[in-house]
Amino acid sequence: MADSNKRTLDFHTGDDVIAEIQRLRTGGYTKSKNWNLTQACEHLTATMTGGMDGFGFRLPWILRATIIKWVFHRILRTRKMSTGPTLKRLKPKTDDGPDDDTIIDNCIAVIERAKTFEGPIENYPFLDNLDVEDWRQFMWMHAGHHLGFLIPRVSAK
Repeated sequence: MADSNKRTLDFHTGDDVIAEIQRLRTGGYTKSKNWNLTQACEHLTATMTGGMDGFGFRLPWILRATIIKWVFHRILRTRKMSTGPTLKRLKPKTDDGPDDDTIIDNCIAVIERAKTFEGPIENYPFLDNLDVEDWRQFMWMHAGHHLGFLIPRVSAK
């Protein structure tokens, strides 16, 4: 399913992600899908924190060793991510509405932590033996995927 209103964002650093979050927060945006900036930030915080601190669950070994491993490496190679289902535990709990600066600021703090996180990444639910830099690049791409559904009202100069 193509997302015709989705922007293509390819972040390579946490600073790039933070800059886009701040641009959307200060300049405003229009949603082209379900989540607002607060909800996207809540989801990104959950996925990054889970990578650094653990999620408390793991998918079956056969999935981690085959399909998910293949998809993960394909995403890293192509730097493209498609829309798929979100695990219930990673869905935002915040209702749609005005953005919440506390949640957005928390997300930025987690991105700052992820920028220098040295690992190890233990018991990652989706993969075994995940390299920290691969995880970090995946997190930046994942952020670009979700923030791409928010269309800025004020263009960058």
